[in-house]
Parts: sequence; structure tokens; C-alpha cells
Amino acid sequence: MKKQLVGILLSALICACTPSVPEKYIETGTLPKITPDYTGVTIPVNIAPLTFVVDEQGDEFVTRFSAGDKDVVLAGKEVQPSFEKWRGLLSAAVGGDVKVEIFSCQNDKWRAHTPFVFKVSGDTIDPYISYRLIPPSYVAYERLSISLRNMSTFDESIIYNNMLVTKEPDGQCINCHAYKNYRTDNMQFHVRQYKGGTLFVHNGKAVKLNMATDSTLSAGVYPAFNPVYDVVAYSVNKTGQIFHTKSSNKVEVQDVESDVIIFNPTTMTISNVANDTTKLEVFPWWSPDGRTLYYCSSDFPDRTGSQTAVEAEIKHYKDVKYSILRRSWDPETGEFGAVDTVFNAAALGKSATFPRVSPTGKYLLFAMAEYGCFHIWHHDADLYVINLETGDYWPLEKANSPYAESYHSWSSTGRWILFASRRDDTNYSRLYIAHVGDDGKAEKAFLLPQETPDFYNFFDRSYNVPEFMVEPVRMSPQEFADIIKGESESVKYVPLKK
Repeated sequence: MKKQLVGILLSALICACTPSVPEKYIETGTLPKITPDYTGVTIPVNIAPLTFVVDEQGDEFVTRFSAGDKDVVLAGKEVQPSFEKWRGLLSAAVGGDVKVEIFSCQNDKWRAHTPFVFKVSGDTIDPYISYRLIPPSYVAYERLSISLRNMSTFDESIIYNNMLVTKEPDGQCINCHAYKNYRTDNMQFHVRQYKGGTLFVHNGKAVKLNMATDSTLSAGVYPAFNPVYDVVAYSVNKTGQIFHTKSSNKVEVQDVESDVIIFNPTTMTISNVANDTTKLEVFPWWSPDGRTLYYCSSDFPDRTGSQTAVEAEIKHYKDVKYSILRRSWDPETGEFGAVDTVFNAAALGKSATFPRVSPTGKYLLFAMAEYGCFHIWHHDADLYVINLETGDYWPLEKANSPYAESYHSWSSTGRWILFASRRDDTNYSRLYIAHVGDDGKAEKAFLLPQETPDFYNFFDRSYNVPEFMVEPVRMSPQEFADIIKGESESVKYVPLKK
């Protein structure tokens, strides 16, 4: 009898603690305010749970997710579905919607907000992404890391942290991580200043390279692995930055000089590809078949009355406008073809940067703003797509915002794009994801979900250069650090075949 009574009491307690949808309520006729905003987005079936805060007035809150025969009811202002329930919901909703209903109670009166849905696509997303995390500083860069995130969970790990190899007062900057075909047997990132060099992994073997030569402007900067052949294109740059006192674009990062080179890791040689002395050439990228090299090019700004290139850049920074060019490449002879203009942004009074060709080769994704090369600081920067078969182009209206969008990449399937945006507070760049259809149009973008719903309110670093990956990095941060502490291997310059 005693055991039976205990069982009844426990059952009653569990029922009392289980949240339920109120039976009586007033309909508000308006969508609920939630942060992050996940209303009407399209998500992959293998994404981690979308967690959010209900930004409505109230003493109690209930949220119900429903798909097919699955119902998940949660109580509280912070909404955090469990992995088990979330995966069940998404499995039931593939190709359809998850319906979300939010109820808020104030002064003992329940209100029902207009339900919304998010679509669940059967197009899976790549299992990993990597990105650089950087504090909000323009001249100091302690606590830099290149980090790895599992897209189906909230697990994050360090690929490399600059605090592993540092010596006061010498600082170390790390940047430009890149991979061949979304895999990590061939990858790279740069280490600048203290113990500087390029950490380069070639067929699983890691070395530190000194890529500077007397015949090139600098060591390699922006990289692009050829997806088929054993070469890497880089831009080589001399850059600077200036600060605005009135403009909402706080910083200008400028190309003072830039060229495009090609590096062969087997022969350890580099060659100039695009080094027109009257132009700035930057941001290389390869076609999926490895036989066409895309890059951006701008005329130098007017140097009349300027003693140096830097002075000219400062005076005429708004005159720097990049267009997108391409050249064919013969892997047998190593020869490049004539220059072909893909998109003449300068003729439109605009500047196009970071060309990224989709894995199918049909579309080219880029960022465009009024001027300049570093669009992550330009509020007017938006993402655009060119159909390489027809030449038509369009803005990704549903994915863009009134603030900066840049640092974009395609998933390995070409069904998702990942990019950095300053839309949330204009100061920190955060990562957004959008689904792309067969027509090259993107759906509404959604913020990378985090385990804690209010995570971004307290996170004091920017995300930049996000890249999709199909596997994690095999080497440990300490293994990278040990190589970086050692000596660099030099490369040799050889002229390009004409």
C-alpha cells in the first residue's frame, strides 16, 4: 500500500512538472518576438537544435513544436529543445515544416502569439565548419584562435590558438585557414610576426613555409587550393588600414599593392600569374574542374599630387572598385590564357570581392559594395550570385541585411552558404547560414545556433572566414605549435611559362 501511494505521488508530481499548452488564451494576432530570429527559415535536417529567447512580456511562457505525430512542449523564456526530441521533430518534418506556437502569460492571462514555421530540408549540411575568432581590436590580437564546430552538436574545439606560441612583447597573428575539397590532408593557415610563416599541410605532412621571394610583393596572403591539381593560388598583398571619425564604416583595410601567384607544393616553386603594375589583383578562386582561375582586379586610384601609393589610397580610397576576372589554365603546360571579364562591377560604380564558384560550377557567389576590398567593414556590402552560364546576376535578397555581409563559402553540395554578417549589432560579425535552391536563390538566413539561447549577448569575439568541412583537422594544436616553433622551408621563384 505504501509503495502504491509513493507511485501515485510521484506520478502526480511528474504530471505537475510537465509543461502543457494553456486551454484558454487570447490570440494576439502578431508573431512572437524571439532572439535569434528563426521565424520562416529553412534548416538542414542534421543541424543542432535552434535555441532562442522569447522576447515578450510575461511571467510564464510555453512553446510547442509540432511536426507530423511529434509534439514537444517546453516551458520558460529560454527555449532549449533536447537533442533527442529535436532529432525526432526534424526527422518527422523532412521536406515539410515544424510548427512553433508560443504562449505567454501576464497577470494570469494567457496570450497565444501567431504561430510560425521553419522548413526542414533533406539537403544535409556539411558536418563541420571552421572559423577564426578575433577580439574587437584593430591593433592587438591576443587570444586569437582558429576553431572547429560540429554542426550537429554544439561541440567546439581549437584547431590552433596563437597563445601556444607567443613571447611578450612579440605578438602572433594567425589567419587565412583554407582546405582542399573541404578536407584536411591538404590545408594551410598563416602565422604572422613572431615565428611567422605559412603552416602548410601537403598530403598529410605539415611544414612551415617562408613564401616571400625577391620577385613577389610578399609572402602568400589569400589562398585558394586547386580542387583537382596539386597547386595553390594566392594573392600577395601590401595592405594598410585607416580609421574613420565620422563614417559608420569604422575601418578601411586597403590594398596598396597586390598580385596573384601560383604555388606548387611538390616542386616548392611559385610564379607570378597576374602582376599588372597598373592594377590591384587579389582574391583568387578556382573553378571545380581546376582549369579556370577567377580573381578580382581594380585600377589603381589616381595618384596625382600623391608622393606615395599609400597617400593615394588614403586620398582616393572610394575610387578603388574591383571587378571579377578569369583566366583559363592548362595543367599540362602550366600556361594561363587571356584575361576574360566575368563581372564588370567597376562599370556599375561598385566593387565586387571574394568570388566563390559553386561546386557545380554554375553559380559564382560574391560580395559587392560601393568601393574597396574589405567588405566586412562596409555596411552596404551584400551577397550576390552570377549565373556563369547566362551572365545574369542578382542579390540574395532574403539572406542579405542592411549591414555588412561578406566572408562567404559554399557547402560541398552547393545547397548551403555560410557567411559573416554584422547585422545583429553592427560591431561583431556573426555566422549565418542560408539554403540555396536550384535557381541560385537563397532562403532567409539563420544565425549559427548555440547551446545557450542568449550566448551572443555575452560573446565578445567576432567570427570571420568561415569554411565548410567534411572532416575535422587531424593534427592537434600542440603539433601545429611545435612545427611553428621550428625553422621555415623556403620556396623558389620561377617565371611563368608564356
